[in-house]
Amino acid sequence: MGARSREIRLRALADAPDAFGSRYEDELGSGEAEWRAWITGWEGARNAMVVAEAGQDWVGIAVGSRSGEEPDAHLYSMWVDSAWRRRGLGARLVEEVVSWARSWGARAVELGVTHSNEAERFYERLGFRPTGESGPLREGSELLVLVLRYELT
Repeated sequence: MGARSREIRLRALADAPDAFGSRYEDELGSGEAEWRAWITGWEGARNAMVVAEAGQDWVGIAVGSRSGEEPDAHLYSMWVDSAWRRRGLGARLVEEVVSWARSWGARAVELGVTHSNEAERFYERLGFRPTGESGPLREGSELLVLVLRYELT
């Protein structure tokens, strides 16, 4: 699973470099331990990875994460291969992460999305709302990321 996770993550980073806090060049050299932690959780977080499959191929991914006993879940790394977009896969991936968050009693699901990105409108259609929080995509980036929140309670 680690190799397949690595492959789809690198595809996502190459396809949409301005959509993620990480960069392709930085993650390319990550070892097996880092990829396994990305799937299961890092620094005390518990992650739930969801994939969309087409035959044997992984064509979409989303990661839900919970840090410690924090009452909110986070949605990271949401991506669908361009050949499979506009077929409802993205919405289903988000729904799976939301269901996972509900299963342990989360109050809400939060995510960061690049401002003026088509994804911002996608998440708002799914019920995510701006929190008013924002910040740079990553150190040195001029792109702004908005924090969106989906209330579960």
